[in-house]
Amino acid sequence: MEFQYQFGDETVRVRVEKSGEGYIVTVGAQTFTVGAASPARSAGDLRQRVQPGELSFTLNGLRRLAFVAADGPRRWVAFDAQPFVLTVPQTGRKAGREKVGGHDSLEAQMPGLVRRVQVGLGDKVERGQVLVVMEAMKMEIRVSAPHAGVVEKILVQEGQAVERGQTLVEIGGN
Repeated sequence: MEFQYQFGDETVRVRVEKSGEGYIVTVGAQTFTVGAASPARSAGDLRQRVQPGELSFTLNGLRRLAFVAADGPRRWVAFDAQPFVLTVPQTGRKAGREKVGGHDSLEAQMPGLVRRVQVGLGDKVERGQVLVVMEAMKMEIRVSAPHAGVVEKILVQEGQAVERGQTLVEIGGN
């Protein structure tokens, strides 16, 4: 099976092929050997228990856990406490962050608590620079600039609870 997702400004292809007891997963140019974790054999076997929204697997022989969620065309994957937002590409127009009035609107990927706001109004930022640090599902989530620009609006403050899709920061061009 092959899937295609939008990740920032890039389109990423993911190919999943059955191989013996597991799978060969190719993400872009990287290939991984992945095994599906077996379900709990008994109530006392907590290492194998998987909750809704959790994906337990082995990656190149090491046991791993990822948290996954979907909302329409968006897919959230939190792996090693690093969240990723993937979007199913939309035909007919370029997918990605929605531009509103000439700026990018950065939204909360999931409900959480704002721990740190690391920029100020009018700050120049570089692509990949962390703007806001959130906590959600016992994970630290870093919201980063999708491109270089200037912080035009900061719509949250430290300690504030936010909902999924809530605008956190708006960035304009240089």
